[in-house]
Amino acid sequence: MKVAVTGGTGFVGRNLVNRLVAEDHQVTVLTHSDTGEGLFAGPVRTVAGSVDDALSLEAAFGGADVVYHLVGIIAETKHKTFERTVVVGTTNVVEACRRAGIEKLLYLSAMGTSHNARTEYHRTKYLAEQAVIKSGMEYVIYRPSVIYGLDDGFVSLLVRLITKSPITPVIGNGHYRLQPVYIDDVVSAMVQALTVQQANERIIEIGGPEKLEYLEILHIIKRVLGKKRVNFHIPMWVMRAVASVMEKLMKPAPITRDQLKMMATGNTGDITLMKQLFAIDPVPFEKGLRKYLR
Repeated sequence: MKVAVTGGTGFVGRNLVNRLVAEDHQVTVLTHSDTGEGLFAGPVRTVAGSVDDALSLEAAFGGADVVYHLVGIIAETKHKTFERTVVVGTTNVVEACRRAGIEKLLYLSAMGTSHNARTEYHRTKYLAEQAVIKSGMEYVIYRPSVIYGLDDGFVSLLVRLITKSPITPVIGNGHYRLQPVYIDDVVSAMVQALTVQQANERIIEIGGPEKLEYLEILHIIKRVLGKKRVNFHIPMWVMRAVASVMEKLMKPAPITRDQLKMMATGNTGDITLMKQLFAIDPVPFEKGLRKYLR
C-alpha cells in the first residue's frame, strides 16, 4: 500500500514508518528538511514541507492511498501555536487529502480529548478530530495515553533524571494516574487499522494495561534501573507560578500551566475497543521498560 505520513520524523512517526517499511508498504514522509537519512530502517521517500504549506502537502500525498497525520505540539512556540499547528494544520491536511483523492485518514489525537476539555492542548485536539470526522473520508482516530519507548519525550526524561540525580522532583502529591502504553503496541494498532475495517469511523483509546499513579511510575523506573532515589515534592501552586513566568520568558516553556492542568487531571481511559479491534494484549509498564532499558 502507498502511505504518506506527517510527523514521521518524531518519536511515534519513526517507529510507525519503520514498521510500515518492514511490512513492505511504500512510504512518503513529510519532513522539515528534504532528507530523512539515518532516521529510517529502509527506503523512504521524503518531501520537504509542513502542515502550513498546502503545496508540500499535495506533493507528499500525491499517489498515496492512505495518510497518517501525526503532527502535534505539547507546548507553543513563537511560530507554532495550538490553533495554527493542530487545528489549522489538520484542516490543511484534510483539504490536501481531498485534492489528492486519499481514501483513508488516520489521526493521532490524545487521551483526554473532549468537547469540554479544560486545556488548550485537548481543546484543539478535539477541533482537529472534528475536521477529520467531517472530511467525508474513511478515518480512524487514536487517543493514546502517555507513550513510552526508546527516545520518547517523557519516560526517557525521567530515566535521565533518576540516573543523574539523587533527588527526584515530584509536582504536587504524585497521586494523579496515567496509563503508559508501549510504543510497539501503539504502532501495532496504527498499522493493523489499514486492514481492520471495523476500525473505520472509530475513536479508539490507546493505553497500557495499568492505571498507575505517577509515584508508582517513578518507583518502577527506579526498580528497573536499580537506583535508590528520594522523592522531593513541589507544591502545585509553586509550579503554576513558575510556569506562568516561564511562559512569558521562553518559547517553548519547559513547563506550562496547560501541562500542569493535564498532569493534575491524570490521563486514563477505556482500552476495551483497542483490544477487541486489534487483538492487542498491551505490555505492562515494567515489562516494556525492560525491553529497552539495560
